[in-house]
Amino acid sequence: MTSIPLSRKTTRRLSVPVRDTRPPREIDDAELATLLRIADCLIPAAGPNPAASEAENYLKYLHLALAARADAFDAVMAGVAALTNTSGGELRAALKQMWATDKATFDPLSAIVAGAYFMTPQIMALIGYPGQHRDAAGLEDAANELETGILDPVLERGHIYVSAAGE
Repeated sequence: MTSIPLSRKTTRRLSVPVRDTRPPREIDDAELATLLRIADCLIPAAGPNPAASEAENYLKYLHLALAARADAFDAVMAGVAALTNTSGGELRAALKQMWATDKATFDPLSAIVAGAYFMTPQIMALIGYPGQHRDAAGLEDAANELETGILDPVLERGHIYVSAAGE
């Protein structure tokens, strides 16, 4: 039997499903225009913060957010379709109405729009968010935490191990 050496540089991990970075289907121009109007209505320009559609690379992150919420894609796009012919002045009222009566559509729609905005490097820099990074606690932090007595109730309760094998 011949063994095949495994490379240290693996392009994907078998335990983690590969996620598509594209929405479940192409978004047409009318849908995209409506999504951007919704985004700008929910996140208008304020001070140094640009409106959602004006954030650098917003479209890239909007598509990524739509792909990440593939479970809600159809509901979100149905909501977008319902708002397509809503004029600019009426859009805010229509979104408020959707928020009040159709949370199943409004919640993922607003989360996608806002999530895409906050994923852009420009906005991350503006709010001072460095992104995800490992911040492991030091040994002294663990010792200090134990001194607070956090484990005292567990120690007082005593041993309660039960074998999964029923021993």
